[in-house]
Amino acid sequence: MANNKKRSGFWSYLLWLVLMSIVLVSTARGEDRALLIGVGRYAHFDDRLNGVSLDLDMMSEVAQLMGFQKKAIKILEHEKATTANVYEIFENWLVKGIGPQDRVLVYFSGHGSQVPDENNDEQDQFDEVLLLYDTTLTAKDGRQSLNGVLHDDRFGRMLAQIKSRNILVILDACHSGSATRSLRLTPRTIPVNDAQVKYFYYSPMLEAAGGAGKFDVMAPATSPDAKGRYVAITACRDDERTVATSQGSIFTLGLRQAIRSAAAAGKSITPEELQRQTAKFIQEQLRSDVVAFHPQIAGHKNLRLRPLVLAAFSGGKGVMRQNLSALAEKSHETVWIQLNKTCFEPADLLEISVEITEPGYLNVMGITADDQSTVLFPNRYHPLNAVGPGKLTIPSAQMGFELVSDGPPGPYLITAFLTRSPVNSFKDGFKTENDIMAALSPISTRSLIMRQKKDWLAAGQVSVEIRQEGQCQ
Repeated sequence: MANNKKRSGFWSYLLWLVLMSIVLVSTARGEDRALLIGVGRYAHFDDRLNGVSLDLDMMSEVAQLMGFQKKAIKILEHEKATTANVYEIFENWLVKGIGPQDRVLVYFSGHGSQVPDENNDEQDQFDEVLLLYDTTLTAKDGRQSLNGVLHDDRFGRMLAQIKSRNILVILDACHSGSATRSLRLTPRTIPVNDAQVKYFYYSPMLEAAGGAGKFDVMAPATSPDAKGRYVAITACRDDERTVATSQGSIFTLGLRQAIRSAAAAGKSITPEELQRQTAKFIQEQLRSDVVAFHPQIAGHKNLRLRPLVLAAFSGGKGVMRQNLSALAEKSHETVWIQLNKTCFEPADLLEISVEITEPGYLNVMGITADDQSTVLFPNRYHPLNAVGPGKLTIPSAQMGFELVSDGPPGPYLITAFLTRSPVNSFKDGFKTENDIMAALSPISTRSLIMRQKKDWLAAGQVSVEIRQEGQCQ
């Protein structure tokens, strides 16, 4: 009996050790966290940047594709991106509760600039900075400068305080005095005629920087505390200009394209591959070399080559599909949709019937199983999308086009959105001159979200199957 009690006590103790080890492991690991900062307007300047809100939308999608949960993605946009808020979030959200094995993503989109060096650690005598919402002009030692900015020195110290050994930093800003404000932009697919350099020029003395505006985060090996803990990707070289547009910043658009392409193919992607593919996107996107710029990468070699494991698109689980479905479910009224078939094989003709409840503007999108979103209506042959009440068949005999089923096998979602105010997803979508239909762009998605929040939105959706030839019964 005594031996049995000893054995019982031993096994109870062993079980307690196992349970405690599980608890210790679980508490040692917090959660992966992403901080996305975007400043397109400022409290004290009229200087505004186009498309920063779209950059944050795109990076939120990228973060989710990288496996960050929505609840673990914090966004500081415009007036929320003050110096006090940024410092507080770093200290109380990224530094606290983050363990060595947790992943951290820090992203910034906005103006970069330079200020006079105060601690004599810069060869060009200028510190590189990121402009936050409450940036102001000031004077220090008789020289013009800026307050309310995030210095590269302080940014490096903030990163060094984070315990994670897997930090990815992405900066979409200019940091060179040679990045002038004048430029021309002739894109291949982005429907914009506006472009802005993401460098804040406030004093002639910036010319003295001579284009040597290297952000210190691009040399992590010089910081003993941060060595081996992060990899950084910036939009351009020290003497180049990165560009914002009303469709989003070109660099961030390229990042999104690279991540989406890898996820759709069911592959992972390393930071070095991400940098190369983004650079390729920029080269292919811009016809003119006047604004050519080249993303840069720095950091520990192991992190640069460590694959970013991406969420799978299989089975209709893509972020775009989920977002559009959620938007349709939140709409104020329902748009009734009926298709001519429930199962489609390659080259089958698709016919969509939509019941319009009141006059408005209709947009119909198709989302394939690999989360590629195409604007079916309006399109090149029918670019106007103002509609009246009643049943609308797409395409009708008068429209002069056909819709042919295409895409990989799997669930194919069709969504229809009706707005009272103008939204034209074909006009705002990504397309080349000969494209009949456009790829859905972030600006169209944001426009629909704004209508749902502030105006009026009716929506409907229907899911069908695309199968290989001979598989539909």
